[in-house]
Amino acid sequence: MLKVFAIIVTYKGRQWYDKCFSSLLESTIPVEIVVIDNASGDGSADYIRERFPHITLICSDKNLGFGQANNLGMRYALDNGCDYVFLLNQDAWVEPDTVEKLIDIHSRNKDYGILSPIHLTPDKSSIEKGLLTYLDDYKTTDRALFEDLYFNRLKNLYQSSFINAAVWLLPRITLETVGGFDPIFFHYEEDDNYLQRVMYHNLKVGICPFATAVHDCDNKGVRVYSSEEEERRRHSFLLVRYTDVTKNVSIRKDLLSFLRKAVISFCRGKFKDARRYLSDLFYIHSKKKAIAFSLSTNREAGPKWL
Repeated sequence: MLKVFAIIVTYKGRQWYDKCFSSLLESTIPVEIVVIDNASGDGSADYIRERFPHITLICSDKNLGFGQANNLGMRYALDNGCDYVFLLNQDAWVEPDTVEKLIDIHSRNKDYGILSPIHLTPDKSSIEKGLLTYLDDYKTTDRALFEDLYFNRLKNLYQSSFINAAVWLLPRITLETVGGFDPIFFHYEEDDNYLQRVMYHNLKVGICPFATAVHDCDNKGVRVYSSEEEERRRHSFLLVRYTDVTKNVSIRKDLLSFLRKAVISFCRGKFKDARRYLSDLFYIHSKKKAIAFSLSTNREAGPKWL
């Protein structure tokens, strides 16, 4: 009997808990559910204990962010002899056969380090827009997916270079080789970094068209971010660029470029642009040592960060 651990990080998401946890309890292949509550402070932990007493609940005394909270669950799974880890967002839920289908596909494709089902909208009438963006990009996902869809010859598995970490199946070898999420990322883009590392260690990433899950993320219209949130996201994207173990990016060259653009923008009276370039320059300069440590650590095989 395979040991499968489903890991869900919760944070003030009580509106999804019943669907998320119940869907796993109905899985055709047994899974042990491990929840890491990220210091929700809204009674989430008590609600989970009362409604789902058989779930293993790990309560953090502070918000660790998405990646580091998942690392706690992955460490628990490794320590308890997992064969597979199934990462599931709190705002997602699966079909009874989702986990079983993914494991069956992996059993015949051992060179894959991550498998994901298709993410559907809550009414199951369409593909979740975020995932559709990646599927529709030939540079990201094997173009044969759409060709096979048109000619009614879909296969069980297609390779991709990016699938957001809402619903991921990871075999034990992925954790033992790639490790956990890099703590240099608090929230946002930790999945980009992880996928880079998976591929660096010669494992593939795949999407499975005949396995589905629901991801109830907000795709209605364009989200407007505050200036602070926009800056945090921009800095996270920069970290993805500089911690990419598959490439050699010159931080020094980019810092000089930021400085030059800041000076030019200032001279042209574009003070907002100048501030943005200086913000990026100072942020990346402050992270140089952490970036170097991240690169050297992630190039080594092993269960780091766990």
